[in-house]
Amino acid sequence: MVHDLERLQNGMTDEWLRESLPEEWTGLDYLAPVPRPQTRITLRLDGDMVKWFRRMGPGYQKRINLVLRIYYQGLISGQFKAYPNDDTVPRLRLAALAELKYVDKKMAGIVEKLNRIGRGEE
Repeated sequence: MVHDLERLQNGMTDEWLRESLPEEWTGLDYLAPVPRPQTRITLRLDGDMVKWFRRMGPGYQKRINLVLRIYYQGLISGQFKAYPNDDTVPRLRLAALAELKYVDKKMAGIVEKLNRIGRGEE
């Protein structure tokens, strides 16, 4: 157990935490949850985690789901990294970057045309 803890601590550097958690992170949709259909499953969790969530009182299963949802949303939005030095870019972010490049190219063409008009070339 001590070895696992040391390995975990070595991986969780201050820099990784600063880069992984967005400044405005407050639990995302915790204050205004969106109802979603649920599926009953059997899930094996570490005993200490189950005890910890159960000690929070009724609704502990919803809290576990919320923690998973926050992590999931952080990963797909690019706000969290799955592991230190994770340089993968989520598809949504790639699509947004492609759109920005397209808009930048169009704007550059418009600016160039306006410059030619200003110089009297058109």
